[in-house]
Amino acid sequence: MKNREAQLKAFGRLLDIMDDLREKCPWDRKQTLQSLRQLTIEETYELGDAILDNDLEEVKKELG
Repeated sequence: MKNREAQLKAFGRLLDIMDDLREKCPWDRKQTLQSLRQLTIEETYELGDAILDNDLEEVKKELG
């Protein structure tokens, strides 16, 4: 059970960091649904290329 508690605590910290970045990062603040759409499409193509190249390290990077 302690491991589960540690995982939940770590996940909570991750969520806090993400909230902090969204509030303070100028890049994040200026994103719109349209800009995120385009960026997501580009990332999807990059992931697809990594898969076709069988480049597992690049797949991990693109999924990260």
